[in-house]
Amino acid sequence: MIEPVEIQWWGWLLIWTGLALALLATVALLLWWLFRKAMRLLDDVGELAATAEILDIEEPELPRPVIAVLADLRDIRAREEARKAHRAQRRSERYRRRMARARRITSVDAAKVQWPADWYR
Repeated sequence: MIEPVEIQWWGWLLIWTGLALALLATVALLLWWLFRKAMRLLDDVGELAATAEILDIEEPELPRPVIAVLADLRDIRAREEARKAHRAQRRSERYRRRMARARRITSVDAAKVQWPADWYR
């Protein structure tokens, strides 16, 4: 039977010191990586701020939310009908564009198309 080897106290000290140094090196490497990413992010934010300053974008006037419980029922119904009508109009416009594109794609006159000369051999 093989007898276990007993490690001296200074051997344990070397092992744990090496493990602690490896841990510190790994943490330092990860912190350096995160620091570089943060610096790149700050550079990008600075460029974006400069671009936004050039564009001089003003904040739009946002409508204030209306509490439906306190609003008049006719106003709520009118707003809902307007929303439905707008969606229906957008849907019909999208359908019209799709149908026009489908007609344009499928209505090719083969007699008027200039076919490549290599196809006639």
